[in-house]
Amino acid sequence: MEFRLVLIFIYLFLCWLVAFGGKHTRLGFYGVLIVSILLTPLAVAIFIVLFQPRRKK
Repeated sequence: MEFRLVLIFIYLFLCWLVAFGGKHTRLGFYGVLIVSILLTPLAVAIFIVLFQPRRKK
């Protein structure tokens, strides 16, 4: 039982990290957080990296 609880906390922490990284996207912090909880943090992180706007020089 304790192992499951640790895994849940790790998963939520990863979701929080991805949401923090996506706070300047169109969805914002809470949108990215919800999507990463519903999908997976890894998938959402990949989408955030792939669909970032290009930086102007």
